[in-house]
Amino acid sequence: MKKIFLILTSLLSLALMAQEKTWTLQDCIQYALDNDLSLKEAALDTEFYQKEITAAYGNLLPNAALYADHQYNFGSVIDPTTNARVSSDIQSNSLSFSSNIELFNWGNFIHIQTTKLQKEKAKFDQEIKKNELIVRIVQTFTQIQYDKEQIELLENQLKNTEITLNQIQKEFELGNKAKSDVYELMANKISEEQLLLLARNAFKVSETAMLNLLNLKEKIDFLSTEELRIAPLQDEVEELYAVGSALRPEIKSANLQKEIARKKIQLQRSNFLPRINGNYSLSSFYVDLETASLRDQFKNNKNHYLGLSIQMPLFNRWQTRTAIQQAKIEWAQADLQVEQQKQAYFNALREVFTQTENAYDNWRKAEENVAAQEISFEKTEEKYRLGMLDAYGYFAAKNGLLNAQNALLQAKYNYHYQSVLLQFYVTNEW
Repeated sequence: MKKIFLILTSLLSLALMAQEKTWTLQDCIQYALDNDLSLKEAALDTEFYQKEITAAYGNLLPNAALYADHQYNFGSVIDPTTNARVSSDIQSNSLSFSSNIELFNWGNFIHIQTTKLQKEKAKFDQEIKKNELIVRIVQTFTQIQYDKEQIELLENQLKNTEITLNQIQKEFELGNKAKSDVYELMANKISEEQLLLLARNAFKVSETAMLNLLNLKEKIDFLSTEELRIAPLQDEVEELYAVGSALRPEIKSANLQKEIARKKIQLQRSNFLPRINGNYSLSSFYVDLETASLRDQFKNNKNHYLGLSIQMPLFNRWQTRTAIQQAKIEWAQADLQVEQQKQAYFNALREVFTQTENAYDNWRKAEENVAAQEISFEKTEEKYRLGMLDAYGYFAAKNGLLNAQNALLQAKYNYHYQSVLLQFYVTNEW
């Protein structure tokens, strides 16, 4: 009884594991977003610039240093207590503390603003990579579903051919059909088996592409749960562009790069401004020639220094002026990049819009064609069974129906992919 229980438990575990390995499109996308290495690498850029912001704020704070030393002088040396030269062996210790702060450096504030922009841009760059990955996943997933349905279609065709072949063989045995009809059906059956083999191989390639895309080693059954619906487009491409252009991460990233370039101009101009620094130091020393204690000597020999300095740039061989001009060129290039991204987005949106419209029309016509081919094949099949039509005419009608069904399958999944892609281009969501 215990063995039976263990066997049943193992079978149940295997069944649960099999269920866990059935993934929908959303499962694939979520797994990729959580585990893709390139996305994790892009996320590190955001973390890097967060540290840059912390470092930039740190430039506003004072720095401090503590220094201590022990010296042993012998021979003709300077007595630090009298500043007189003596011939003696002297041991001394000194301690000092120093600190300085930039009271005014406009470049520090520009640097803080720039690093914040770079962090925000890194987020949009990460979103761009995320979107590129999702597009590849959706495309591959759609191809897998198409390959599955094509295999099912060809399997049904092959079953029908085998049934017809058995019927024709019986008709031949009864003398109602010629041997050539049997040979024709056998040849057609072999052709359909070859098509089915090619379809299964194509499915394996698509499935492998998805596993590689997700970096998975185990076998996964990619199952579609979406109902593919056909609906005409309601908006014009210009209206869709007005909505989508405000959401695309490529355009947002380009705009931020333009702003970063403008900050670079300001940063270079800050080199024309003065810089004000404050300094403070505290030092003391101990000499073994003195009879006073270590504590008393450090107390009596204390020295404070407090200073204020200003640096006013006058002429640096046109380096700052040239750097400003170069920064302006980079800003102009960034401005062109924004326009290029907008134009690229409009062109891509218009292309997907057109392809979606075409796919819609193709799907409608493909459905009409299949309906007509099914009626035609029913009539042709009936004539063939009654001996009113030869095998060549029968196969021509059957292949016509198969081609129409395959064309409908292609049109359906092409429309689905294009419509999903169009929605993504407009809403930046799946």
